[in-house]
Parts: sequence; structure tokens; C-alpha cells
Amino acid sequence: MPPSKTRFITACQQMLALAVVLAALTPAASVVTLDVVREVPGSHGTRTEVVGDLAAYVRASARTSKVPTQVVDAKVQEYPLTAPATSLSSARGKSASLAAATTSLARTKPGTLPGSTELLSRPQPVTGYGTIGVTWAHGVQVPEDEISFDVRWLDHGVWSDWLAMSYHDDHGPDAGSAEARHARPGTDELIVGDVDQVQVRSTSTDGIVPADMQLAVIDPGEEPATAVEKPAIDTNTMDGSTVPAEAAPATPADADTDATTTTGEATDGSLALQAATYTPKPVIYSRAQWGADERMRDKSSLHYFEVHAGFVHHTVNANDYTRAEVPGILRSIYAYHTQSKGWSDIGYNFLVDRFGRIWEGRYGGVDRPVVGAHTLNYNDYSFAMSAIGNYDIHQPSAAMIQAYGALFAWKLSLHGVDASSTKQWVGTKDFQAINGHRDAGQTACPGRYLYAKIPKIRQLAAEAQRGWAGRELESNLASTPHPDLVVRRPSDGHALVIPTGGLTQFTDPVTVAAPWTAADTAVVSPDLTGDGFSDVVVQVAGGAAQVYPGDGVGGLGSPIKKTDDFDGHDLLTAVGDLNGDGRNDLVARRTANGRLDLFAGTGNGGFQRKVLDADTDWNGYNLLVATGDVNGDGKADLMARTPGGSLVLRPGTGSVALGPAVTVSGGWGKFDTVAGYGDFTSDGVADLVVRRAGKPAFLRPGRGDGTFGHQLGPIDRLSGVTAITGGNLTGTAASDVLARKGGSLVLVPNAGTFETGTPIDSGISVRNADLLLNAGDWDRDGFGDIITRKATNGSLFVRRGDGTGHFSKALRIGTGFGGVSLLAAVGDMTGDGLPDLMGQPAGGAIRIYPGNGLAGLSTSYVAHERIKAGEQIPVGRWDGDGAPDTLFRSGNALTLFPGNGPGGLTSPRSLSLDLSPYDWVIGVSDVDLTGRPDLLVRATKTGYLWLLKATATGFEPRRFLGEGMNAYDLAG
Repeated sequence: MPPSKTRFITACQQMLALAVVLAALTPAASVVTLDVVREVPGSHGTRTEVVGDLAAYVRASARTSKVPTQVVDAKVQEYPLTAPATSLSSARGKSASLAAATTSLARTKPGTLPGSTELLSRPQPVTGYGTIGVTWAHGVQVPEDEISFDVRWLDHGVWSDWLAMSYHDDHGPDAGSAEARHARPGTDELIVGDVDQVQVRSTSTDGIVPADMQLAVIDPGEEPATAVEKPAIDTNTMDGSTVPAEAAPATPADADTDATTTTGEATDGSLALQAATYTPKPVIYSRAQWGADERMRDKSSLHYFEVHAGFVHHTVNANDYTRAEVPGILRSIYAYHTQSKGWSDIGYNFLVDRFGRIWEGRYGGVDRPVVGAHTLNYNDYSFAMSAIGNYDIHQPSAAMIQAYGALFAWKLSLHGVDASSTKQWVGTKDFQAINGHRDAGQTACPGRYLYAKIPKIRQLAAEAQRGWAGRELESNLASTPHPDLVVRRPSDGHALVIPTGGLTQFTDPVTVAAPWTAADTAVVSPDLTGDGFSDVVVQVAGGAAQVYPGDGVGGLGSPIKKTDDFDGHDLLTAVGDLNGDGRNDLVARRTANGRLDLFAGTGNGGFQRKVLDADTDWNGYNLLVATGDVNGDGKADLMARTPGGSLVLRPGTGSVALGPAVTVSGGWGKFDTVAGYGDFTSDGVADLVVRRAGKPAFLRPGRGDGTFGHQLGPIDRLSGVTAITGGNLTGTAASDVLARKGGSLVLVPNAGTFETGTPIDSGISVRNADLLLNAGDWDRDGFGDIITRKATNGSLFVRRGDGTGHFSKALRIGTGFGGVSLLAAVGDMTGDGLPDLMGQPAGGAIRIYPGNGLAGLSTSYVAHERIKAGEQIPVGRWDGDGAPDTLFRSGNALTLFPGNGPGGLTSPRSLSLDLSPYDWVIGVSDVDLTGRPDLLVRATKTGYLWLLKATATGFEPRRFLGEGMNAYDLAG
């Protein structure tokens, strides 16, 4: 459909800044500005500051333009200036007396410099708004300091002065590429405009002119039909799959041919997308809008690679062209590049005119990493936009500079590149994210005046970029911002969500009493004073004790109820309501006879001493510890450790008595600290804090049956403290730690985070699935979703989450995926704000399947050549840039393929990690919200779930997350 008849309808346009501004433009507005704003650090979103202005570009973008609506045939006339190359003269230095053989084609004479030769062409006619250039035989390399070119033109009977033509031997396709194998060296194109004739001269300092030199004169052609249109390419609508059908590799029959079909829950199409903010997206005039004849380009040479940086160029032509002449200028450049220089297409990815309009250059999709022929040796890793005009002699307009800022911000953000980056690896060396052509070669391009504006372009682009929010791999499905795991229980086929909670962490210690005597013992107890808050009991060495009432927010009041009843006692321990009278108690050992006494709380800070156990010699134990109900019978319990390291449980009876001893499994003798009191993991079950001398502290989570699970931690904040005791002093759901640090008594508050929470039964059956994916926020309603694949026919279904671990009915988003291996939800690869999939059809390459929300999937395209691996593991922004990355597991080895946004995957590198102990390897977003994404792995033998936390160079030591994972057969 021609652009003049196309309507662009897009939901996401409503939320993107540039589109909003363009839609709001009205004739009554005398001044229109697009203020790019960002949050002021520390403002917590309460105010913004203006940091950039794209007003001139916005005005240019809002205007319509007169453009051709049909293909326009540009005509190229080539005039020979030297004899054709022969097999003996096809390379520089083998051309014998070539200048003498060209007198019939062009006049030659000795140059003004000794040994030089000057060649002068015959005047040649120019038709239309003309463009010229000079090329010569493929393979004849001429250093730019050994040859120069000038042109003059005849207009209304008057010859102009001679004007230097630009020639640089570093303009063109990269050496060794398919495009370079038949490219002809030559000058840059030069638009001479509406003149009658042109004449060129060439000066060769070594006296030898190149073989097969030709003068190309291009007529841009007449436009048979035109229309007044807006730019046809609205990048708000792009999803990374905008390559026209002939360029996109054919979609396999078993992939997504019916991918837009949905069934099940109905929608009214009015879903408000809640994607994060994105870089404002520019509008671009398409190739069709400048009349490109697609027959001129070499379709087989279309090539994609990577985008790490962008380059600023200029076309070195007159600057007084009109708006209506620009499509013809582009056709002339295109014709010269393809028909005269032998390139596969126009060399630049984009062009911008002096009015601030952006034009699509090289074919292949403006959002894809199309390899151009603009910056020799760096084309594979970059893109370029060329300014139409000569900016060595003329200042660029504000609209042009702002167009550069808007285009570079958007294009770089697609590929995960920070526009302000000063170090980007581009093939063989580092560049800034935005550069002038002269930064990469010996050239004056893009002219001194435009080059001087590159810092401004960098500033505008950096300010316009909104960061990478929304492109991350999103893994949270229930209640917290931390990632969750979705699993299947084979017994009933139900999907369950296993939450993670940021890992067990405590905050920085806070002094509650100083100075603190090291000989004093402090014990945190549940409420002893009747005010509902936990309190602290302090006993001087073997003697009197008194209660310091807690205030529920971490503070302690003045001591009350000092009593000498504790004289001669040690191992003072808080035990909760041991005797069942509704008030909390303490126990302590009488050192003289080894009996155990109960200090029954009176509810007002006082105690009544009673003999709890006189039959057992408690001098045979070196530690007492209590943390509430350990065995799940509803009564508070007590534990003691023998000198041999055994921990025994003496169950509470709800009276002034203890039940028979039961050994608690586990090696407890290695710890110098074993402390209660209460629930440290917020799961409703009492736990213990343990630590070995000189080692980090850990939690031993209670199971509620008299046993304790695998240790959790380490807990960094408990390093450097001693005399650890636990209890809830801050009034939260999780117990804190009270300890001695130096000469002070300090409180170490619990952050309330945890490793894994109680599994949530979603209530839905996925019994018929052979793949279960945590898809992130697929429909952008603010909640995480899951995708399943039906085992019998390969259909894909999305189930919309509600943020609580529950999901809606299935909606079909694709069919025929049964033969697609390595299928995974990979986050937003395409930069359109919607999560995508990636997989490998049988016998094919890894492909990106762009997500389109509830509408399904857009046309897939190749992300990387065939990868031999057993599993794809999406990991989000693993390498720290803005594009999601992917790991692949092959056997027990792990390989990182960095993402390049719509470009797919780039050059791999191996990661040092032995995966042999694990049968699950699942990429998730950052577990503790501190930076990099992480891996969750399941140990094959034990069913333990471990965290492999990524670092800049590898992985931290694995950290235990949970047990019992062998109860599930699918996970994502």
C-alpha cells in the first residue's frame, strides 16, 4: 500500500513523549517545545528539571512534505576518462604509460608539480537537479594524498570557479565484505544542482591516473505523481520485525504462522499499556517517499551485524536546496552509490536535510542493525546518518542538530547503547557512542561546523534517552518486586509460584546503649511488662537482673524491677510463655547444683522463681536456647547443647515441666553462637541464628516439626558483633538481633527479606504443557504473566497474572511451536516496550519472535546463526548495557551471547561455571535488586534450589535458597 494511503494506529503511541507532543501541536501555538525531562536525583519523583530541547525538530516532524508516490527512475550517464583496466593494469603501479593512452577520452597534460599529471574531462551535459562523481577500476587503490579532483559547471553561459571534490579512501564498504568485492573506488557524490554542463579535472601527484576512470552524471528523474504526506515510518509502531518480507528470512512452517490468533478471555482492545518510559521515538520518511527504485540495489547483499556506536557524516553538496528537491538528491546519491560505485545500496543508514527531516537510507529496517558502507572498517559495528549539505562551509540548522539528537538517542537505545558512553568497542578500537566520521579516518567529514556540534548532539541524545527500564527480564509474579519461580507439580498438574524475597538481610547496627560492660548479659524476650512490646533483660555476671522495656521501634526505656533472684544463675534464656499462663518467662541454670529454674513472668516486669527441673544435671550442658514453638504443638520449647555438640529439644508442656529429651539433627558443636528468639524469616516458624568463630552468621530456618533446615545466608551485618541474641524489638514481622559491638550494645534490625516464600498454588492446571515460561509483563498491565506450550500441537498460550500468583484463562498467541527448541521468554529484545520470545526452529537459526501483547507475535527474524546448545537461559542485561543478553547451556558449559537489541545476539564468550551438579538453570531478574540478573539452579541429587549471583567477572559462591524442589517437573 502506498504511504499516501496508509494509516498508522498504535496503542503505545499514547504513552511516548514525542508522539504526545506531535499530537498536541495546534495552529494556534506560536512556540512549541519538546522539553525532555528527567527526575532530579533525590527528588523521589516530586519534581523535574528541563535538561534538553528538541523544539525545532518537533516542528519539522509535525510538518507534511511533498513526496513522490511512485518509483522514480534516476538516470546515470557515465563518461569514460581513462582506458579500461587490463589484466596487467588492474592494480595501482602496473598501468605503464596509461596517461598517454587517454588523450582521446580526456585531455592530459603535465601538472604544475614535478612528475604530476592533470586530466581534464570534456564538458558533459547535466539534466535535472544533477549529481556527479568520479570512479575508477575495482582494485586500483589510490591513496588520497596522491590524487585530487575539482569540478566546475556551466550555468546560463557562465562557468563557475573550480570547486574541490571530496575523495577519501576510507569511504565505502569494509574490506573483505561481499559488497567490497565489486565496489569501485571514487569520489564522494557532489550535487551540482540545476546547471547546463559540468567538467572535472584530476591531478595525480605521481603522474599515473587510475585505469577505467569514469565521470558519472546523474539525473534524479521526474516525479510523475506526488502527494503531501507525513513521514511514513512512525517508530512508535515498531517491534523489531519491520524488515520487509523479501529481506526477512522466511518464517518456518512450524513457527508462528497463526500467531495473532487469540482464544479464551475476551478483550475490548482498550487495555492501557503500562510499559516503563522510553526514549522519544522519531518519525522517518521512508525510501518509498523519496522514490527509491528497489531494483537498483543488490538484494542478496543485505547484511545485519551489531550497533555499538553511531557516526555523523555529511554529503558535501550545496546547502541552498529546497524541501521539494530533497527526494531527488537522495535518488541521485542512491544511484551513484549503486550504479557507479558498485555498492549494494545507498551507503548511509539515515540522512537528514537542513529542514530537520530524517530520511530512511539503506534498506533493511530502520530499527535493525543494517550494515552500511559509510565508515570503512567500522561498518559492521555502527550506523551512520549523513547531513545533506556541505558543513565545512555552512552552519547546520538547529532542526538538523536536534534531529541528530532524537535519532541517535532512539537508535542507540534500541541496541542498548548509552548515548553518553565514552568507550564503545567498534570492531578494532574504542570510540564514543556518537562520533564524527573524522574520528574514524583521515577525512574532514562531517565538516568543521557540523563536527563542532557533535558535543551538542551527544548532549541532546543522552538527555532524550530514558534509560533501560522495561527492557529487563521481568520475573516477579507475586507480591514483591523480587523475581519468582513458576513450577509445575506433577501430582495434580497445577502451576505454583515460588516467591523470592530479596534474601535474608539485616540493616546497619544502631547503638542502643553505651558504654556497655562486656561482662553483662543481655537477653531479648517477648513482652514482659504488659505493653505488647519485646523487652531486654540485663544480668550482671552471675548476679542481679533488671528489665529494660522496649518501645516497639528499636528503643529501650529506663530499667525497672531490679531483682536479686538471678544471683548464682547463668545461661539466662528467654523462653516465651513456657508455663502456659499467658505471660512470658525466662529460664536460667543455678550453677551451684545444676538445676534449671523458671522465672515466671508476672506481666509487669517482675518474676516468680520456680524450680523447673531438678532431676537433670544441667551443668552437663554448655548452652541453652529457645525460640518459641519448635515442634509445632503450640507450646513454647527449650533446647540445650551438650559438650559433645548434640542439640536436644526439651518440649514445653504448658506447665512448670519439660517433656523428654529429643535429639535435634545437625552438627551443632561447630558453632560458638546458637541464638533465638523467634521468626527471622517471616514465614511463621521459629528459627535460630548460628555462627562459627571468625565466620559469617547464618540462619537455620525452623521447619515446625522439631527440625531445622539448611542454613540461609551469610548475613553480612552480623560480622564484627558478639554476644548475639535475637528478638523482635522493632515491631515488624521478623525478629531482630541485639549484640555487643566494641563497647556498645547495638540493635541490628531485620530487613524483612527472605530467600523463598511459601509456594502459591495458582489454581490452574498446566498438565498438558511441555514448556512453562515466566514471560514477564507480557500484556503491560503491570503484572507478570506466564506462557505455556501445549505438548500435543505446539500452540503457545499466555495466562495473564494478577500480581498475587494467580492467573487468568489461557489466550492462544501462537501455533506450530512444537519443533522450536531453545524457546525462551527473553525480555524486550526489540525495544518496543513489549517482551519477546527467542527460539530455534528445527535445523534453523536462533530467531526472535517479537511479542505483540495479547495480539500474539509479530513476524520472526534471525537473531544468530545456528547455536548448538541444549538450553537457552535468558538473563536480561547481564553485561550491564541496555539490551537483554542470553546464556546457552551446552552440556555442563555456559556461554554468554550479549544482546544487541533488535540485532539479536552478538559474539559469544564462555563463562567459567561447572553446571554438572544441576538439572535446572533458570535466568531471573536481580534477586536482591542490587544490579545484575542472577541464575537459579536446582541440584540434581538433593532438589536444593541455589542462587548463583552474577558479578562483573563471574559468580559469587552459590547461596542456598530452598529445599524440596524435586517435587516439581517443570520450571520457568
